[in-house]
Amino acid sequence: TIPERGGARMAIQKPYSQIAGENVKRLIKESRYRTQEGFAYAFGAELRTVNRWLNIGIKQIDTLQEIADFFSVEITTLLQNNEKGE
Repeated sequence: TIPERGGARMAIQKPYSQIAGENVKRLIKESRYRTQEGFAYAFGAELRTVNRWLNIGIKQIDTLQEIADFFSVEITTLLQNNEKGE
């Protein structure tokens, strides 16, 4: 958050692509794959691509849908901001 004039604080919204990357990272850790490497192999993606998704974000809607299908979740699950205090 950044302070506004008068001392009030304004929340900064993360891009949905970044939120999706964070949610996929969480799903990987909670799944049987546990690691980026395990997920990359099972999903059929290169490790560097998965690393980019998790650290920079996922911008392609078709990729988001494929990942949602892979984990058997709705695509909206990947786009929900789960940070505490938000």
